[in-house]
Amino acid sequence: MSPFASVIAHPHLAVHVRNIEIRVVPIVKSCLHPVFVRECREALKICRNLQTFKCTVANVVAVLLPSLAQKIRLEDVTLYANLTTDQAAMLNKLEKLESLTIEFASWNVVDMLPTWTGSLTKTLTSLTLYTIHELHEDVLKSILTNLPNLRGLHVVGCLKVDHTVIFRQIVHTPLLEMLSLTTSENTAPLIFPSPPMRHLKHLAFDTRYSMQPSPSPSILASILAHIRLSAPPLQSFTIKLPERKIVVGDPFITQLVEHYGSTLRRLSFLDCGVSQESIAEICKNCVNLQRLDVSIPMKELLPFTRNLSFSKTLHTIVDVDNHVDHGMRPTLKQENVRYMMSLSSSLRKVVSNHRIWTGRLDPVQGVVVTLEKRRSHSYGSLWFMIRD
Repeated sequence: MSPFASVIAHPHLAVHVRNIEIRVVPIVKSCLHPVFVRECREALKICRNLQTFKCTVANVVAVLLPSLAQKIRLEDVTLYANLTTDQAAMLNKLEKLESLTIEFASWNVVDMLPTWTGSLTKTLTSLTLYTIHELHEDVLKSILTNLPNLRGLHVVGCLKVDHTVIFRQIVHTPLLEMLSLTTSENTAPLIFPSPPMRHLKHLAFDTRYSMQPSPSPSILASILAHIRLSAPPLQSFTIKLPERKIVVGDPFITQLVEHYGSTLRRLSFLDCGVSQESIAEICKNCVNLQRLDVSIPMKELLPFTRNLSFSKTLHTIVDVDNHVDHGMRPTLKQENVRYMMSLSSSLRKVVSNHRIWTGRLDPVQGVVVTLEKRRSHSYGSLWFMIRD
């Protein structure tokens, strides 16, 4: 029995359902399981207090949209939005949303986004547009002019919207605290004066390039310098590169640390490597650093740990398992974690391969490490969003 069948069988429980997330749907003979989809649709109808709905499965949202209508408490929606024109029109019935994520949208959805967001002007504070190839600057401008109170904007993987477009259009959203964008090899100068970003706390770069040599390092440097003009209190920074064998340049790390070393609390380096010199510079100069997401170099664990020990505030390391080194990588073991925690006085949590190692200081035994096996963050969450 599916969870939705349980709700249908006990309708008095539907009033307590606040969150529904659909990540996968059973398949029967290459088609969506009709019973599962029907149960989901019927359960949605009676969950009148629903606050969060997320469906990231293709070809399911259209069936469920009528059941989402008139959910007056619905605040947070994530949709795989490959819809027809008539199906897209039903989105206008989703009102008073505070957070909206649209993934893989068809041109029909893109076409109606300005109208839909116009009805969300007073409530919407977070907007994510992910991998939408039909999105272009004119539509984005129409959307953002409707949303002057936006706090979070994430436009990632949209081929026609790169960093130059984003910086031209965020003049309409002066209150942004979170910004995620895709950088291209477009060397066009950024808009000047820079848009207001004095509230910016969380920044993520999805870096794309194909040229050799690539202008991306200088582009990234210019973006950091551009943002610095607003003197934002940046607390977290995430970067994702297109090839795992690439190491983030030391000059970029130096610039990042010089600009934001006094405020950064989280750093995340995905699908890329970071040199030991840069790790040392980060740990020495980011005086409030609390969490570092990076590939733990098992072959250089000793110097890596010594560099971590320069930080007196770092309490969490997340091994993002980028496989920068070729071949099978040794697994992090309990004795490795104990060594890391004994050398780095503030380190109390190490996350690797769905294993969460926590440490405590015992007056007799020294560092005592315990292991918990579970997912370290919300499954299915987009990589550029802040994770627990």
